Amino acid sequence: MIPFARRQDGVHLAMSEGERAVLASLTEQLQQVLGGDLSSDPVAARMFPDAYPSDTEASDEFRRWTQADLLTQKSANADVVHDWLTGARDGAMTPQDEQAWLRCLTDLRLTIAERLGITDAASEEASYAGDAGLGLRDVYDWIGYVQEHLVTTLTTTD
Repeated sequence: MIPFARRQDGVHLAMSEGERAVLASLTEQLQQVLGGDLSSDPVAARMFPDAYPSDTEASDEFRRWTQADLLTQKSANADVVHDWLTGARDGAMTPQDEQAWLRCLTDLRLTIAERLGITDAASEEASYAGDAGLGLRDVYDWIGYVQEHLVTTLTTTD
């Protein structure tokens, strides 16, 4: 599986239809999370961490001024990726598309990591041993591969 390919005119999406369908479903789920009540979802703490962990008041103030814009950007990134996966966009990616992909893949991994209880290297390693989220762990690893391949494709010129 080669998710991205560099051609003369830039980076192109090279995923199979099945891979596109899986990732499209995941971006739809991310859009649902972002459009839902984040105040009760632990994913919000991962996507919008406290700016000042030792100062609740300052963190709340920072969040008040930034969270809406960050949420809008995260949703827009997911929309861009979804458009590529469903064929609404095609051809070479623009630099803005490339950034949307990188950011959306990060948000997907953060969301899945939260669901799996991965917070650091030790809990990531422990997640291999448990059977909770068995298939989800595979998806987490696969998205990591896709993200790594995109970074490699963006930074390598042949």
